[in-house]
Amino acid sequence: MLSVQEDFGEDCLLYHPNPYSENLIEATLQQLSLLQHLPINDLPLLEPKDLIKQASLMQSIFLESFLELPRDQNLCAFLENLALSVAAQPQVNCHFDFERRNLFLLDNGEIGIIDFQDLKRGPLGIDLAGFCIDHYLSVDRERINNCCSMLLKLEHFNFSDAELVEMVLMAALQRNARILGVLSNLYLEQQRAFRLPDLEQILKNFIDITSLLNLKEFSILEDALRIIPTKVAAICKQ
Repeated sequence: MLSVQEDFGEDCLLYHPNPYSENLIEATLQQLSLLQHLPINDLPLLEPKDLIKQASLMQSIFLESFLELPRDQNLCAFLENLALSVAAQPQVNCHFDFERRNLFLLDNGEIGIIDFQDLKRGPLGIDLAGFCIDHYLSVDRERINNCCSMLLKLEHFNFSDAELVEMVLMAALQRNARILGVLSNLYLEQQRAFRLPDLEQILKNFIDITSLLNLKEFSILEDALRIIPTKVAAICKQ
């Protein structure tokens, strides 16, 4: 399949001073809504087993291999159940990396999207979580509520704002679990340490979301949060 992409310029939302203004949220979610429902044939499907495997990277790679912490069977079971819950969400086209660094403000006020190599058919909450629960910012319930409310104005889903917020929070947990493992593995296998400083905020956001959802707390995650700064600092000095 031939893909043609114009130059989007340099106004990446990652560096925009106010990426979550009402106008930019609306412009971004208009493009997300269009993407989610484009008639694209033969997209690979994110199956429950894929989501379980991705979430398990938090335990096997991030906690065990990178931080050298013991296996927590309760966390393993939690991550599997989490992935199954996310898998039950409505299925849409899923960019799978719908973050500010892949979004650009164009001269006409629309949002351009790059990096479609991981496009799949997957759970509704994943891409919205990627946008409104940012790896570089603390979890902001008002931002999440605003994004969910805006998407529901653009869509015709048969569920409430509160139901969509819960889907997004659950998807964010699965997504953050995957990314903690992926970024740790990037260092372990390729000695690429440039994303390791992001691990602390990603884990903080995971813990904060479990609190928002009144889910089980895991002491091993607090242990990990204490270890990360020293571990990453030592690696980055090498």
